Amino acid sequence: MQALNGTRIYKRTFGISRSVVLSLAVGLTVTISACSDSDDDPADEQSAVINIDSLGAVSSERHEGDDDGLLGGFGLSGLLDPPDFYNDPDSPTAAELRRATLHANYTALVDTRAEGGFGTLYGPLDDTRFPGTEYRAFVGDGINRATLMLQLPDSFDPDDPCLVAAPSSGSRNAYGAVGTTGEWALAKGCAVTYTDANKGTGAVELTQNIGFDLALQAIDLNDSDAAEASFQVPTQERVPEPGTDYAGVVLPTNAELAAYVEANPDRYAFKHAHSQKNVEKDWGLHTLQSIQFALNTLSTEFEQSFTPDNTLIIGASASNGGSAILRAAEQSDGSVFDGIVVGEPNISPMPAATAFTINMDGRGPVTEHSVPFYDYMLVSEVYAGCASKAPVNAGAMFAESRGDTTARCNALVAAGLLEPGDISSLGEQSNQKLLDAGYLQESTRILVGYSGIDLFQSLITTYGNAYTRSSVVDSLCQISMAHVVAGTTAPAPYSRLATLSADSNGVPRTAGVYLIKDDAPGGAAIQIAAASNSGELDYNLEGALCWQDLRDNEANPLHERLNRGIEEIRADGDLHGVPTIMVHGRADGLIPVNHSSRPYYALNQQVEGDASALKYYEVPHAQHLDFLLGSYALAGMEFLPIDYYFKQSLDLMHDHLTQGSALPESQVVATSAPSGGVVTPENLGEIAMDVATDRLIKYEDSVLSIPQ
Repeated sequence: MQALNGTRIYKRTFGISRSVVLSLAVGLTVTISACSDSDDDPADEQSAVINIDSLGAVSSERHEGDDDGLLGGFGLSGLLDPPDFYNDPDSPTAAELRRATLHANYTALVDTRAEGGFGTLYGPLDDTRFPGTEYRAFVGDGINRATLMLQLPDSFDPDDPCLVAAPSSGSRNAYGAVGTTGEWALAKGCAVTYTDANKGTGAVELTQNIGFDLALQAIDLNDSDAAEASFQVPTQERVPEPGTDYAGVVLPTNAELAAYVEANPDRYAFKHAHSQKNVEKDWGLHTLQSIQFALNTLSTEFEQSFTPDNTLIIGASASNGGSAILRAAEQSDGSVFDGIVVGEPNISPMPAATAFTINMDGRGPVTEHSVPFYDYMLVSEVYAGCASKAPVNAGAMFAESRGDTTARCNALVAAGLLEPGDISSLGEQSNQKLLDAGYLQESTRILVGYSGIDLFQSLITTYGNAYTRSSVVDSLCQISMAHVVAGTTAPAPYSRLATLSADSNGVPRTAGVYLIKDDAPGGAAIQIAAASNSGELDYNLEGALCWQDLRDNEANPLHERLNRGIEEIRADGDLHGVPTIMVHGRADGLIPVNHSSRPYYALNQQVEGDASALKYYEVPHAQHLDFLLGSYALAGMEFLPIDYYFKQSLDLMHDHLTQGSALPESQVVATSAPSGGVVTPENLGEIAMDVATDRLIKYEDSVLSIPQ
C-alpha cells in the first residue's frame, strides 16, 4: 500500500492474503478492503489487529474548557500547583475522581521540580489544554475485565491519522501512562489508546463489600443494580464455568470468602494480586485489544475505515507498560506497530538458544542474566534491608525508614544466610548478595531505600499471589492488606475509601492501604511494625523466607504453580522487524538492566539477526522512579530524569517514521551527574546520531558489550 503523502514512509506492504471483518463498538460491521502488492490477488482484504467479541458498553465524554481537557486541563501550572480535587471526599463525583487520578498518575512517574528541568528541558512548557473526547469500556469474558480507553483530541487529523498505544505502568489504572506517553502523543495530534491490562487499581473493601466501577466511583457490590465492577473476588458462584484462566486452581465459595472476611475484618483484595488469572500473561493481548478498540472507535467517529495500514501506530510506555508493548509486538506479526518506544521495561526474557555473556567495561562478565522479576525481587526482599549497614550505602535516602535493620541482619545469620561477623560485615555480605544477583553497584543505595519503604515486600506479595493464582482467602505467606490508622498497628476502617481507586497505584502500600502480617504475635499488625514469631523486629524475615520457599522448595504445594506462572510471562525477543527503541537507566534498582533490557536486546539480536530494528540506549546516572529525584538529591544521590530520554526517544522514533531520518545506533549515552539536584543541559547529553565508537553497544560472537 502506498504512503498517503510524500513524507510518511512508515507504510508497509504485505504479499499475504488475509481477510477479516471489524466489529465496531456500536455494532456496525465494516468490511475493510485492502491494498496489496500482489497483482495475483487484487481482492485481498486488510486484517484487523485482533477480534474483539467481548466489549462492554462504551462510555464517551467531552472534555474541554479552562479547567478540563483530556489531561484534566492542568497544563504546566496545574501540575505544579494542583487544585483541591474533592469538594466532599466522602462523596466525590466522577469528574473529580477523573481529574484526581490524572494528576496522581502524571506526577507519580515524572520529576516535576523546576530544578530538575521539568517545564524547561522537557515535559509541558505551557498551559496547553487538550480538548477532545474520551471513550472507555471493559473488555473480556465474565468478571474482572480489562479497561480500554481512547483519548481523541480535536487536533486529530483523520486524513493523516496517528495512534499511540500506551498501556499503564506498574499496577495503575488506565490513566497510568498519561504523563510518560499521553501528553507527548496529544501534543503531536495523535489519538492515544490506553489499557490497564487488567492489573489496574481495582480493589474491594471486603468487610463492606465495596468495589469500584469504570468511572472510578465506589459501588456497593451487594447491589445487583450497581454498575459493573472493575474487580470482584472470584468465587465458584461468581465464576460458575471457569475457563482456561482458572485451570489448575480452586476458587473459594462465597461461604469461604464470607468466613475469611468475618475472621479478618477491614481487609482488601486487589486486582493484580487476587484475580487468580496471572494477568501478566495477557498484558500483550490487552494492548492489542486497546489498539483495535481505538481503530473501531475512530472508524465510527469519522465514518471511514482506520486500519494498521492507513494509520501510523506507535506503541510507547514505561516499566510494566513497556513490557506490555513488547509482548504485544511479539504476539503480532509485524503488521500492527510502525514503531515502538519502551522505557525501563519490566521484561523477563526467556533463555536464549545460544548462551551469551554481558561484558561491561571495567566490570566482571555476567553470565547469570535474564533472571525473572520474581527472583531478583526475592533476593532484594531478603537482603536489601541488611545491606543498609554496608558502609558503601551509608546515608542512603529512605534506608531504615521502618527502623534499625540490625535484627534483620542477625536473623539472616541465624537462618544460615550470612556468615557471622560485626554489623558492617553483615551489611557488606548482604550488599554483595545484591551484586551477585545481577544488580549494579550504581543501584545499591537505591535498593536499601526501597527496602526501607517496603517496596520489595509489596511487589513480592503482589506478584507472588498473581503468579501462583492464589485467592485473597489463602492469605499467602500470612500477609494480607488493610488500612491502618496512623499511630496504631491493627487493621481499621478507612475514611478515604471513596477516593481509593483514583489515588491508588494498585500495589499496597498505597493510598492508606498497607501490608498486614496476619500471624504477628499479639494479633494481626501492619507489617512494617510487626515482630516475627521469634519476637524480633526483623523486617518479617519469616515472610521473606516463605516467598523463597515457594520458589525453591519442590515439595511446596504452590512451587509448580509459581514456576508455571513465571514461565507464562517470559518474552521471546521476536519483534518482527518493527523499528524499536528501548531506553533504560543504568542505576535502575527496580528493573535491573542485567535482567531486562540488556539480555532482551541480546536475545533479539539472536532471534532476528540482521533483520532486527531494535536500538538500545543505556543512560548512566538515571534510575527508575523519577518522582524521587528531589528526595535523593537531599542525600547526595544525584540522578537524571529517565523520562527526558524516553521523550527524546519518542521524538527520534516519530521523525524516523514520518521523515525517514535514521535512528541512532545502540549506545551508552554520554551524561554526567547533576549537582544539588539541579539538572543542566550539560548533564543530560543527548542520544547521539554520530556516536563515538567507544560508546557503541554491540552484540557479536555471543557477547553483549556495554561501554563504561
